Amino acid sequence: MKRLDKFLAIEFILFSLLGLATVVVIYDLINLIERMGYFLRYKATVIEMIMYYVYDLPATVELLLPVGFALGVFLVIGRLIRSNELIPILACGVDLYRIFAVFVVVSTVMAVLAFAASEFIAPRLKTRFVEYKSEAVENRKSKRKNVKNRIFYLAEGGNVYYIRQLRLQDSLALDWVIWELDQQRRIQRTVRIESARYSEEGWKGEKVEIHNFSGAEPVYNSYTSRMLPEASETPEELGVRSKGTDEMTAGQIRNYIQRMRAAGSNVAVELVEYHFRFSSPLIIIIVTVISLSTATLLQKGNLTLGIGLGLLLSFLYWGAIQASRAFGYAGAFPPWLSAWLPDILFSGFSVVLLLKVKR
Repeated sequence: MKRLDKFLAIEFILFSLLGLATVVVIYDLINLIERMGYFLRYKATVIEMIMYYVYDLPATVELLLPVGFALGVFLVIGRLIRSNELIPILACGVDLYRIFAVFVVVSTVMAVLAFAASEFIAPRLKTRFVEYKSEAVENRKSKRKNVKNRIFYLAEGGNVYYIRQLRLQDSLALDWVIWELDQQRRIQRTVRIESARYSEEGWKGEKVEIHNFSGAEPVYNSYTSRMLPEASETPEELGVRSKGTDEMTAGQIRNYIQRMRAAGSNVAVELVEYHFRFSSPLIIIIVTVISLSTATLLQKGNLTLGIGLGLLLSFLYWGAIQASRAFGYAGAFPPWLSAWLPDILFSGFSVVLLLKVKR
């Protein structure tokens, strides 16, 4: 059995990689045609277009990985049926579910690796892709790289900052407004600073005006110079570009959600994406099981039909995910249900198909 397990595992991995490479090339070619106007508008060179898709490759692979594994299943099982290799294996007393177990183990290992990649590799590469797209393709190489304008920042305690200009080279913030909010998102205090400079002691503001609305009557105070305990972030932290959830690890998304909640903001989108971070890798396993059940039902291992079914199943799954995600964003579904509902539905479907398999 060890020799058979090894043979099936290697075949499955190789055919899955072949299927993945095929759909990635097709996907990128279609995407290139759709975005040709974008590249022409910015006069991108051929090298820049190639590098654009190189940096975007991890996100594309993550999207199409289940498709590659579905195709891998149909190619391997279809080849075993067409070459009459499956019947002798079963005749030797090998249970069909035992053969399925090899595919499930491989897909499980890949799901774990996919989750690890989404945590430790994909966020950094996504950030690099965004930066390359902005700087190389769109030619936004600002000469004022150390100057950030019109910054909105959500602080750890729920405070909201607006800074008209932040000069990183000399740690200077100009026209800074700090809003302190309560749990109902009502402004409790407003701190307006004409200029503030950061040092080892923290931020020190010049011409500071404070309006306090927490009491029965508003209270106003002004200072020629004052330390700013309301702000603990460094200039580098304030100057970092706001990242999307696909540029964050699960822990960073969770911390961001806590900060957004502290400010009273709606976090439905972030919560949905947080739960999807854990549910998405399971797609690989579920699609593999569904493909295994379907592949064994094909007559004479029809590869063409199998490939078509593999693509259909994968994109039906993808469509269900996008629909469920949209309901979660809109608040129609709880965030956890939005992320896990496609997995639950298709897991049930896979169990039904498994029971119909003739052993």
